[in-house]
Amino acid sequence: MAKFRVLIALLSMWLVCSAVPAFAAGETAPEPFDKAFGQMIVIPQNFQGKAFVKGQMADLYGDHRIVQREGRILVPIRLMSTLATELGQSQGFWDTKWDPQHPNDVILSNYQASKTIKFTVNSTTMLVNKEPHTMDVPPQKIAGQIMLPLRSAAEALDKEIQWWDGLILMGDRPVNLQDPQAAAAKDRIKALLTDRRKPVDYTESLNPITKYGDAAYYVKTIYKSDETIDQLFRKADGQKETQVKLPGKPHLSNAKIIKHELYYVSIVNDQAELYALDLANQQSRKVCSLHPWKPGDGWLGNIELIDNELYVILHVGDNTMGGDTLYKVDNGALTMLNNFKSIVRVVKSEDSLYLADFRFMTDISNNVSRVDLKTGEWKSVGQPEFAYNIYREQHPQGGTSFSARDALYVQDGYLYTLGYKDSDPNDASAVYKINLADQTQVKLTPPASDFWLIGSDIYYIDSKSGNLEKTDVNGERHGTAAARMATQVQYDNGSFYYTAKTGDTNAADLYRYDPATGKETKLSDKSVASFFVGKAGIYYLSNGYDRGLYKVDKDGNNVRLVNDRINSAVLADDGMVYTLIYEKGIYSVK
Repeated sequence: MAKFRVLIALLSMWLVCSAVPAFAAGETAPEPFDKAFGQMIVIPQNFQGKAFVKGQMADLYGDHRIVQREGRILVPIRLMSTLATELGQSQGFWDTKWDPQHPNDVILSNYQASKTIKFTVNSTTMLVNKEPHTMDVPPQKIAGQIMLPLRSAAEALDKEIQWWDGLILMGDRPVNLQDPQAAAAKDRIKALLTDRRKPVDYTESLNPITKYGDAAYYVKTIYKSDETIDQLFRKADGQKETQVKLPGKPHLSNAKIIKHELYYVSIVNDQAELYALDLANQQSRKVCSLHPWKPGDGWLGNIELIDNELYVILHVGDNTMGGDTLYKVDNGALTMLNNFKSIVRVVKSEDSLYLADFRFMTDISNNVSRVDLKTGEWKSVGQPEFAYNIYREQHPQGGTSFSARDALYVQDGYLYTLGYKDSDPNDASAVYKINLADQTQVKLTPPASDFWLIGSDIYYIDSKSGNLEKTDVNGERHGTAAARMATQVQYDNGSFYYTAKTGDTNAADLYRYDPATGKETKLSDKSVASFFVGKAGIYYLSNGYDRGLYKVDKDGNNVRLVNDRINSAVLADDGMVYTLIYEKGIYSVK
């Protein structure tokens, strides 16, 4: 995304100084505006560092040179490759190739599309799959950088450019700018893109933690040349902020709220200690010493309260070569349980803990284990050739990726987890049911990317369709719960919440599925970037031209609470705490 921001920043300078006519627009039927907006880039002629990228507003950084020659705009070659990739991700990646032995030649190539475009400095001929095409002006080398004529390069990359009352639209197809939705949105889009405000500098940004009662809690970080200092503040409604005094030198980056307490690490007398701040009275109590571990060794991985017992994960080393250690807090002291590579999930059943380890640097299989909390004995769970709690994905363009999943359930003598046979490169992750008595297992679903065990039913995301599917704990009675590609799926208070995109866009709609009734309900009437569900209600952030923070009320109405761009937000039981991109300060709403 950072590279893309540079790209747009370069492009925007062209908009201020030159007009580019539309081309190839008559060859394809125009798309309706509401469909096309999420699939194109929109930039104002009066560029202020902002753009809409596939339906989402973005701030664009970088002060890079764009030049004009003979009435044409010249842009860096890497700008065009990134632009083409971002606008058509499903069409493959555009790569830039430059050989120092041939310094005046540069090639854009797309393996998936089977297409190459060769440009030569000071030549008006470009080779598209080795066939010559004539350009109005040649590429030029300026300040040691090869610059391309924008219009010709865009045509070679099959991109459309349209003018729209001071706005530039770039995409794969022309847009119907005469429909009523386009007219209604134009002025709002122009107003947002010509906003002269700049993002708050990261050194002045605040990190929201929670809201308790009428007070918002947040962290200020002071950056020094040799260290950073974290300070905790609270701000009640209508009052000035006050600093919450904490013992020692607190490290709040991985602090965690459990019930009404904030757990955090602090250095006291050169020793690392774990504390819990009671938000009701702003008093801290010492939980335990973390000696000999200290924040410089790594980081606090997690704190979990399981069956009223506190467990702590401490990481040592970096993410690649380091590892996690699991501890239990007993009578104010840490008791080490075992060392792991990267702990994915810990669950408890009766007197045993079950743990999934993501050993991405070594043998990834045989990675779920159980410890008897009475005897301290550890045993492996499942089949040794299988990897669990991991989604393995084979990509159409080639390559394989692995991502951890925290879906791990123990119920009625069985363990339910996502798994695949590691020795078989074609075996896809699916939901498995493991008999804890004899370690036999049964595959319950077709390929799945995630799942939830709810009573005697299993809901899972089908890897191929993205649908939310349903079966039972025996892998029978299969059915579809939601026939749409669900993303950001959450289960809360008896219902599923998820977003779904339409086409190649960065915007989405928010839905709720009620397992009890089998009913799906669309909750949002604006584009959704992210959402929050909890005791305080249902909220979502929109980053489209109707930007802001919205709440879905009990009648299903979308009420806009904030009419600005949100930088960061946290949902607590007593409401939302958030910061803004362009304004300093901390804010909260219910």
